[in-house]
Amino acid sequence: MKTVLPFLCMLGLGWFLWGCSAYESYPPIPEIHFKKLVVVDSLTKDMGVSKFAILTFSFVDGDGDIGISPQDVDSISKIHYTWYQKLPDSTYKPYQFEDTVIMQTSNIPWKSVMDKTKAQNKVLKGTIRLQLFTPSPLPEGVDTMRVEYYIFDRAGNQSNVDFVPDFSMRNPPAELLP
Repeated sequence: MKTVLPFLCMLGLGWFLWGCSAYESYPPIPEIHFKKLVVVDSLTKDMGVSKFAILTFSFVDGDGDIGISPQDVDSISKIHYTWYQKLPDSTYKPYQFEDTVIMQTSNIPWKSVMDKTKAQNKVLKGTIRLQLFTPSPLPEGVDTMRVEYYIFDRAGNQSNVDFVPDFSMRNPPAELLP
């Protein structure tokens, strides 16, 4: 019995420590990482061609409050993104759309939070796919672009800022991966 008791204590302590480590802990500030970008041509009503982009990125949020439901009319859970054009001297300049909007904002609908897994400790991980408005038409001499983006959760926590790697808008790849 004397040799069994220390063994059982060690076994119980190991089981307790394993159980504690089973829950992942993340801060309430969302973290995002680029997964892919697809630029798609679409036909307009007048049979012209316009482009849009589908941005896919992963996220993790420690308090699980990303995305808005239809009831959250005034939610601040949004993605902010800015298109940058690469200049000949290899610097970047925010692309200025015709209506002078530089940064664009879009809600993150709850339905767009795909592959979400919610654990007992409220951690929310998943993938978000959003359609982005693209610069169109491109000014003469502009080809290489990139996108800077970040999100806010419902508590107002801003994620890290992430970038889509440089790519050609005039001849975009079928799928841009990191």
